[in-house]
Amino acid sequence: MESNFSNSDSTLKPINNISKIQNKVRKDTVFSENDEYGRRPTYAKKRKEKKDVVFYTNFEEVLQKVNAFGPYQIFCFIVILYASIEWAGNSTFMHVLGSFEPDWNCTLANNNTVKITAPTNDSSCAYIKKNCKSLSPIKQNLEFFSIVGQFQLICDDEDKVEYIEVIMAGSSLIGSIIGGHMGDHFGRQTIFFTGELLIIITSMMCTAAQSWIAFAAIQGVNCFIYGVIETTSLTMMVEFTSNKYRVIMVNAFQWPIAYMTSALIAFLTKGWQVYFVFLNLVSSPLAIGFMLFLESPRWLIARNELSQACDVLNDIAHQRWNNTKARFTTKDISAIHKTEKQGFYWFYHLFRFLNIQVSNFSTKRLAKQSCLQIISVLTYAMVSNTYLFTVTGLHGSILCVSQIISPFSDSAIMFTFLDGVFRLFVPIVIVIFDLMVPSFGRKIQFLGSLVIEGILFGVIIALVATGTCTYDSKPVTILVIIATMINDCIFWINIVQITTQRYPTVIRCIAFGFLHSFRHIGAIIGFIILKPLLTSNWSTGAFVIPEAMIILTIIVGFFFQPETKGKALMDQMVEANYGRMENELPRALMRLAAGHRVDQSEMRQIHRKAMESAKAAELMGQKVESPWVFKEKEGEKEDKKED
Repeated sequence: MESNFSNSDSTLKPINNISKIQNKVRKDTVFSENDEYGRRPTYAKKRKEKKDVVFYTNFEEVLQKVNAFGPYQIFCFIVILYASIEWAGNSTFMHVLGSFEPDWNCTLANNNTVKITAPTNDSSCAYIKKNCKSLSPIKQNLEFFSIVGQFQLICDDEDKVEYIEVIMAGSSLIGSIIGGHMGDHFGRQTIFFTGELLIIITSMMCTAAQSWIAFAAIQGVNCFIYGVIETTSLTMMVEFTSNKYRVIMVNAFQWPIAYMTSALIAFLTKGWQVYFVFLNLVSSPLAIGFMLFLESPRWLIARNELSQACDVLNDIAHQRWNNTKARFTTKDISAIHKTEKQGFYWFYHLFRFLNIQVSNFSTKRLAKQSCLQIISVLTYAMVSNTYLFTVTGLHGSILCVSQIISPFSDSAIMFTFLDGVFRLFVPIVIVIFDLMVPSFGRKIQFLGSLVIEGILFGVIIALVATGTCTYDSKPVTILVIIATMINDCIFWINIVQITTQRYPTVIRCIAFGFLHSFRHIGAIIGFIILKPLLTSNWSTGAFVIPEAMIILTIIVGFFFQPETKGKALMDQMVEANYGRMENELPRALMRLAAGHRVDQSEMRQIHRKAMESAKAAELMGQKVESPWVFKEKEGEKEDKKED
C-alpha cells in the first residue's frame, strides 16, 4: 500500500487530491493549518454563535445600549450649534443690525447739504419735510449700513421696521404650528435637509430686494421655514439622549456663538447685502451635516415602525458612530410599543379633558400643563420684549448699552458681540450644576429664575415710577440685561425640558410647535402693547406687565408645576394622562393596599362595637346569640351543676 510519506525524505509532501478528501469528510469538519500535508482531519462541530436573548421594556434601556451621549449625539449638538449662526443671523437681524440708523445728508433747494444726526425725531422729521429736496444716508465711516439706511425707513416710514418684525414673527408662528404637526405625523426628519437648504436660498435672495416690502416677504418665507425646522429639530434632539444629558442637547439652541459670529461678519462686511452673502457662505456646509441626521427612533417605535427603528438604532450603534456593537431586531423592541389607537393628533389634544374615572378622580393632566405652559411662555416673551424695546430697539439705547459694556466703543456691532459673550457662561454653569447636583431640579431652576427676574423688575419699576431713572438710563439698562440673560439661559431652557417630559412622543412635536407659537404671539403682543407704553406718559407700564406675568407664573408654578428631573419620557397618550406603566403600577398597588387597609379598619371598628355590646349583655346575665360570647358545651354545664 502506497504511503503518503516517502521513506527517503522525512519532509511532508502535499497531497494533490486534498479536495477529494474534503468532499468525503463530513461538512462540519474543521481542518487544522497543515492538513494539505495529509494530517488527520479533526472532527469537531462548529459552534454556533449564541445570541443573547434581549427583551427591552422601555426606550431608556435601548439608549443605554447605543450610548445616550456618544459621538452621534455630539455630532448632532455641533451641527445644531453651527446652524444657529444661520438661524440667528436671519431671525434676529432686525433687532439691532438691521434697524441701525445712519446719519443723513439733506440736500437743500440751493444744493447745499445739511447733516442730520441720527436718530431722527419729530423736529428733525419736520425739518426734512420742509427743507430737504433729497435725502441720502452718510456711508463714510459708518460701521454698518442697514436696511433703514437703504430704504430710508424714518419719519413717516419709521413704523415699517415694526411691520417687518411682525411679518417675521407671524411667519415663524405659522411655521411652528405646521412644523409641529408635520413632525408628529410624518417624522421629525421631514423636510429637514430641504428646509435648511431653502433657508440658505431665501436668505441669499433677500440681498436682491429693491424695497422693504420685498425684503419683508422674503424674510417671511425664511422665518416660516425656520419655524418648521426649529420645532422638529428641537424635538429630535431631546429624543436622541437620556434625561441626564438632555440639558446639554437643549443648550445647543442657545445663541451666544451665533451672536458673536454674526457680529464678526457684520464688522467685516460693513453692509447688509454683503452680510447676508457671507452669512450663507459660512453656513453652507450645514447642508452636508443635515444630510447625516437620522429619524428619531423613539418616534418610530411610538408609531409602531419597528423595522425602521431597528435600522436607525443599528446605524447609531455602528462603529462609524457610537461603536457599541449593539444589534437590534423587531422582537427585541416589540415590548416597548404600547398598543394604542393612533388618531389624528392636533392642538386640541394638548387641552383634551379625559374624564375617565380612575380611583374616583378624573385625569386632566395635559390640559393643566398646557395652560401652565401658555402662561410661562408668555411671561418669557414679555421679558424678552422689554429687553428688545428698551435696550436694542432705539439707536440711543444701543449707544448707551455699548458704553456700559464697552467704555471705548459706541458700536452696535460690539453690543451684539458682547451680548453673545455674556450669554456664553450662564448655560455652562447651569449644565455643570444640573449634572453634578442631583437636587438641582427643574422646578427649583424654574421658580428660582422667576424670583430673581421678579426682584429685578421690581427694582426697575421703583426707579422709573419715582422718577429716579428713565427707562433708557444706565441703571435700568443693566438690570434689564441681567434679567434677560436669566430669562433666556435658565427660564427658557427649563420650559423646554418640562415640555419634553410632560408630553408624550406622539404629540411632543405638536407641543413644541404650540410652545414656539405662543412665544411668537408674545412678541407680536409686545409690539402692540409694550413698545407704545415706553413712549407714552406711563412708561412704567412697560415693566409692570412683565412683573405681573412673572408673579402669576411663580404662583401657578409653585402649586402646579411638578418636578421632572430624573423622570423618563412618555410615549403614548395613555401614559400622558395616567403615567408610565412601570411608574404607575407600584402607585396603583399602593392605592389598592391603602384602600384595603381602610376597609379592614372600618370592619374592625364594626366588629369591636358588636363584641363590646355582646360582652356587656353577657355580664348583665342576658342570653346573647353572638359569635363574641363564649358558648359552653353540654357536658361542661352538667359538671358545673354537680360541683
